[in-house]
Amino acid sequence: MAHDAGDSGGELPPPAKKKSPAEEETEKRRKKLTPGSLMKGIIRSGSGDATPAEGDQVILHCTTRTMDGIIVNSTRREHGGKGIPLRFVLGKSKMILGFAEGFPTMLKGEIAMFKMQPKIHYAEDDCPVAAPDGFPKDDELQFEIEMLDFFKAKVVAEDLGVVKKIVEEGKGWETPREPYEITARITARTADGKEIIPSKEEAYFFTIGKSELEGLEEVHFYVELVQFIQVRDMLGDGRLIKRRVVDGKGEFPMDCPLHDSLLRVHYKGMLLDEPKSVFYDTRVDNDGEPLEFCSGEGLVPEGFEMCVRLMLPGEKSIVTCPPDFAYDKFPRPANVPEGAHVQWEIELLGFEMPKDWTGLTFEEIMDEADKIKNTGNRLFKEGKFELAKAKYDKVLREYNHVHPHDDEEGKIFANSRSSLHLNVAFCYQKMGEYRKSIETCNKVLDANPVHVKALYRRGTSFMLLGEFDDARNDFEKMITVDESSEPDATAALLKLKQKEQEAEKRARKQFKGLFDKKPGEICEVGVESEGRKDAGGARGSDDATSADRGANTMDSPTREPEYAFEEERPGLLGRLWPSARRIFSSLGMNRCTIL
Repeated sequence: MAHDAGDSGGELPPPAKKKSPAEEETEKRRKKLTPGSLMKGIIRSGSGDATPAEGDQVILHCTTRTMDGIIVNSTRREHGGKGIPLRFVLGKSKMILGFAEGFPTMLKGEIAMFKMQPKIHYAEDDCPVAAPDGFPKDDELQFEIEMLDFFKAKVVAEDLGVVKKIVEEGKGWETPREPYEITARITARTADGKEIIPSKEEAYFFTIGKSELEGLEEVHFYVELVQFIQVRDMLGDGRLIKRRVVDGKGEFPMDCPLHDSLLRVHYKGMLLDEPKSVFYDTRVDNDGEPLEFCSGEGLVPEGFEMCVRLMLPGEKSIVTCPPDFAYDKFPRPANVPEGAHVQWEIELLGFEMPKDWTGLTFEEIMDEADKIKNTGNRLFKEGKFELAKAKYDKVLREYNHVHPHDDEEGKIFANSRSSLHLNVAFCYQKMGEYRKSIETCNKVLDANPVHVKALYRRGTSFMLLGEFDDARNDFEKMITVDESSEPDATAALLKLKQKEQEAEKRARKQFKGLFDKKPGEICEVGVESEGRKDAGGARGSDDATSADRGANTMDSPTREPEYAFEEERPGLLGRLWPSARRIFSSLGMNRCTIL
């Protein structure tokens, strides 16, 4: 009668380890071995007791003979070969079955004769390597193998085109890569021992890149890495380059100020003219005092901060920076012209990580949260919406570990978290990511379905997406849940009606005349005359002005906002005249950007 193994008190055997495809293929090939198909005779014994293992590179000479002693193929010069040994990586290189089974049995220096039936060499079904031209693959053959050397190999290229043998271990963990600057002693020889690059005392200096040696089948490089300088292409296009000239202390990148921190640096800024001119030096222009700033707050040029975040304390680096990551989008020093490429010599003296909230009282936690939130508000007013959002997100992440102790603290905490979510939603609006803004508002409305400000913010995002029915539902619900919001909701509904009318008008213009043409005539959809464009531009200008007038009723960004409308999608004027928004902004007619 059938029963469970547990009934008899026995234990189930552990599940068998799943074999890799390579292991399954090896096992499948080994089934082709039969008694007498592969025979080995030792001609000269080897030394030691170590034999090659999977992952080792084996170096050997091979001479193939018929059973009558006629040489068919050889690597040795005396037998008509090139004198270049064969190289295989066990478990990686493709080879005949007899080699795969025979090599792991040999000692270093050993010479052995392997007699193989055809199915064990090139006549094997699905043999992974092709027989040389004219090779008697259907005959029983003898393979004389001299095992010259074997060692643990590091496969550098997947096609086994580059294999490395470590002669002496280096120090540290970091390895150079493109575009690092390298100092190394190098000797290169062809496979038959001819020197291509002779050995010499002085080292070569070069930048890692790509190069080729043509006309050579195999080259052996002997490399001693003397030094390398870390060079980082920060943008991947060669424009923002960080070059480390003095190593710092600690492990990269664990000991770098990757997170927002208080940083202390000395730096010298130079214009990339000839000769280079210094426009600022903290040791001269700052009374010898270092610059202190908090990362993540937009207090230094973006390229400057990106590079400092990847520095270790005590490190000195030279940074070459393009204008758009230097001072074209940052308050420019008087002696730095617009569009200037700059170079900074930066020394990171040290940094302080942000305060850990563990062990703080609820009041202290809320004070720390307000400081970070106020920084976010400042960044928002400066138009740095991504940095502002990062500050709000940071507080929200910390809030995941905050647990109020009573109802009063719970109410304060919930209001603060809702305020932060709405600020994040507003940042998404300013960044044009309206769907994410809606999703963030939903987090507030899931907890409080009658949160008026969340309804307003979500309705605005729906309107900017062109989803007018959902926007109308949110604006109308505002009046239902809070009568005091009626003026703001009414203004939003009026604006919604205008947006719907504009959308209908654009649709009519786009398809006007589409069905008025006779068969065979071509109609260009959505093409307007210059006069019509100008008229549209005038109407767009009126819309921008009216939106600015409505924005004057907004609250300060340091307080929770009222129900402000933020029109982010470019209207007809913006599409026909892209620079119009910048012109209106310079005239003080930009739309309000208030949290």
